[in-house]
Amino acid sequence: MLDTVIVGGGLCGLAVANGLASRGEDFALFEARTRLGGRILSSDAATPGLPADLGPTWFWPDSQPRITRLIADLGLKQFAQTDGETLLHLKDPGTGPTTLSAGPVHGGARRVSGGLGALVTALAKRLPRHSLHFGHVLMAVRNCGDHVELNFLRGYEPVTVRARHVALAVPPRLLEERVDFSPALAAPLRQVLRDTPTWMAGSAKAICGFERPFWRDAGHTGNAFITHPQAALAEVFDASDEPAGRTALGGFVALPPALRESFRSGLPMLVRSQLVQLFGAAAERSTPFIQDWSSEAYTCSLLDQTPPDGHPEYGNRALRLSHWNDKLYFGGSETAGYGGGYMEGALEAAGRILKELALDRALMN
Repeated sequence: MLDTVIVGGGLCGLAVANGLASRGEDFALFEARTRLGGRILSSDAATPGLPADLGPTWFWPDSQPRITRLIADLGLKQFAQTDGETLLHLKDPGTGPTTLSAGPVHGGARRVSGGLGALVTALAKRLPRHSLHFGHVLMAVRNCGDHVELNFLRGYEPVTVRARHVALAVPPRLLEERVDFSPALAAPLRQVLRDTPTWMAGSAKAICGFERPFWRDAGHTGNAFITHPQAALAEVFDASDEPAGRTALGGFVALPPALRESFRSGLPMLVRSQLVQLFGAAAERSTPFIQDWSSEAYTCSLLDQTPPDGHPEYGNRALRLSHWNDKLYFGGSETAGYGGGYMEGALEAAGRILKELALDRALMN
């Protein structure tokens, strides 16, 4: 029997695993995907040979000490997000954009050169290879008194794992929607799980790679907001990674998940057309790559198909308590008391779980 099982190989799960490994404790991490990182995903699909971030992109040193310290401790190269005093605003599809003096848009944000996938890789390298298990989809969790039993599917093969403690570093809504708990979780707790939106799960991100940052020739920062009803993109930013030699524009797709599905084949063309309207004909020299998180089964629940209007309030106390006599813990950025939805929140949640596990071990001894 394992001492601790971690379910979910996103940033929270990896941070818990790293903490346990550094303490020499017995653990295993089970991930449904064939990769680690969760919503952290760097890909060279739009910029061959130079990965771009298709999920989280930025961190803010002034307000996010955990992720800032971790990136520094891992020795990852970082740089300031390209910004400026002006941005483009396109509010009428029949006319060109106007230039606004709005000050820096990204508030001192920084990025990791080579993409945040480098962060995932660095954390994974610290873990024993035998502790990582991919392609395991959690189906059921059972309280067996002195331990917890977890039932997974690996392809079509059922897998049963037993552990004294379980950290569920999975979006709360996915747990409520797809995992059977025995005995059943109390109705108020299930409601909290259901009412906790998975941050950015219903979003889609577009990346377009170019040979050079041509938009700067006209004095543009790459920042733009599009507010007319026919918009393909709602926001555009300079996604270049100059330390790595990559030039790109990025943007968040304006269409909701249902419409994105209807326009799936034509959406890259719509994105490119909008970039041309913003920055000129040179924007035609790229085929946008679109990462639609609403189609990711291990990120987006049915309820997440309708995204929240703003940033939700996270850190519900019920998700920050241990359950089943200190055997069951909820993790993930959505459970954080601070920085919920961001990478900072994932690390805050991991720190809480590690403290609880250390306290439980001390009490047992």
